[in-house]
Amino acid sequence: MADQNLYAQIAAFFSGRLNLTVPSDTQDLFETGVLDSLAFVDLIMYLEQEFDIRISTDELEPDNFRSVAKIASFVTAHDGRKISMHPKANQRTAAR
Repeated sequence: MADQNLYAQIAAFFSGRLNLTVPSDTQDLFETGVLDSLAFVDLIMYLEQEFDIRISTDELEPDNFRSVAKIASFVTAHDGRKISMHPKANQRTAAR
């Protein structure tokens, strides 16, 4: 399970870059229209840059990105360790 700092970072992406508020970590972002095709591309680019990961086309399953909680779990699993220990993520969080 991902930590709350990661949840907050992802929610901050939606509010800061897309001007969208996600009321719940488990809210279905596709069903509610928060995450459309353009926002999805922006999200993928953000995740790759922010957490220094590469997301293959095989991993672009909607279920991996359906909610903030699922996105956080995906990033944590992809990174292979706790994101809060990730130096690049810590640098960017501290800069905000």
